Amino acid sequence: MRKMKKGMAVALTASMVLGSALTVFASDVSDSTTGSGSTQGTGTTEGHVNKEVVNMVLPTIESGSTPFAYIMDPERLIQETDGNKYAEGTIFPEKDQDTGVYFLTDENTYANTSKTLQAINKSSCDVTLSVKVKATAGSNDITLATSDTPSTTDAELYLGLKVGGDSKVVKATEETVTKTVAGSTNNFEIVIDENNKYVYKEKADATTWKAMNISMTGAVSNGVAIEEDTTAPTVEVTWSYEKAADGATVATDSVDYITAPADADPSITNITDFTKASPENVVISFDLGKGTKAVDADGIIVKQGASKTVVNTAKCIVDMDAKTVTIDKSAGFLTGASADVPIYVILTKDGNNVKELAGTIGVN
Repeated sequence: MRKMKKGMAVALTASMVLGSALTVFASDVSDSTTGSGSTQGTGTTEGHVNKEVVNMVLPTIESGSTPFAYIMDPERLIQETDGNKYAEGTIFPEKDQDTGVYFLTDENTYANTSKTLQAINKSSCDVTLSVKVKATAGSNDITLATSDTPSTTDAELYLGLKVGGDSKVVKATEETVTKTVAGSTNNFEIVIDENNKYVYKEKADATTWKAMNISMTGAVSNGVAIEEDTTAPTVEVTWSYEKAADGATVATDSVDYITAPADADPSITNITDFTKASPENVVISFDLGKGTKAVDADGIIVKQGASKTVVNTAKCIVDMDAKTVTIDKSAGFLTGASADVPIYVILTKDGNNVKELAGTIGVN
């Protein structure tokens, strides 16, 4: 009887558990057999920045200056008289190298080749430069030579325009030299302006650009007599530019034009702090100045504290190329400091002090 009651109890218990489980399962059943949902996002754009900056700086001719004006001397009168017609100290080419055509290149200085002018591409893109030259002949002008070797029997004048590595013989008809000068994208960057807008502008430290040299050279027949009223032709040189066409071949005979940096005193540009709880080496960055205020230094002496005690060189690593001084984290004046430490970087040249730079190491 007891066994029977026990069996019935087990059965009832199982029935209750099963019933309970079925009740929970039934509560999760949904009558819906389909479903859907959606959301929507409005798109925005950061905008557009035009990265095409065209800024070709054409040659600037100083007021009163005429760099391509020249004197021709086929009879070599200047050399025969040692230039005594001109002011004392006036310089002309050496006799055995003289071609008889003279351009004023400096005060009281003449040369057979003119002063060099430059067209500088300060653009972010390539620019094509066109230089044109033409001689305007007068009725009594000397004959223009067709090459850079004038006649040895008849009086002839050679004038040549040089643009980069190419030369053109100057004629009565217009000649043109074209050169595509590379742009300098590395000299530009995208920044945020005062109106919180993206702008593409020249970097503050941009110094090196590509440029094309332009000059004039000349030669005249040597020792050939000319008529008293013989004149020399006028030369006209003009230049223009435009953005280079897609696929234009960039000239390989351009030169670097380096903008003179703004004057700036030598200075310490950064000093890392020293944290006693987790000490790290202290790095001091410095520069030697710029422009006319720059100094020439080949060494460093480091001093610290109000008394300017020299720091043990074993605790300092000086890198003149990287312009850094690294002070070892074990230096006693750091580990034992109870406050920020004055630090002095003395720039030296050949063992002599040239400039003292002062800063502070923050200690915490």
